[in-house]
Amino acid sequence: MDRCAMEFIARRWWRRVEVWVIAVLLVAGGSVLGFQAAQWSLASSYVAQVAQVRHAYDEALKQRDLRLTRLANSTTEAAVKVEQAATSATQAADTASKAVDKATEAVDRANQ
Repeated sequence: MDRCAMEFIARRWWRRVEVWVIAVLLVAGGSVLGFQAAQWSLASSYVAQVAQVRHAYDEALKQRDLRLTRLANSTTEAAVKVEQAATSATQAADTASKAVDKATEAVDRANQ
């Protein structure tokens, strides 16, 4: 009778241990699954943030290129104006040189 009672108790405790082991495995599996789901969600949010940063960077590059194009155009226009001013200055210098030559000739005639 003692043997029968011991086997009954052993089977009962073994079933309890089996239930606890299964419960622990289910909880551990659920925890791992939850952790993986959280990591996947975090990775997808990081991908979205990186896409936003890339979009902002591309927009900033477009703005920079636009400013550089405007700067190049205004520099070209300024160079054209400087060239025109240099041409005008050269013509003015030539005219002044001719006037000086005429004045010199007039002074020479007056001195003779």
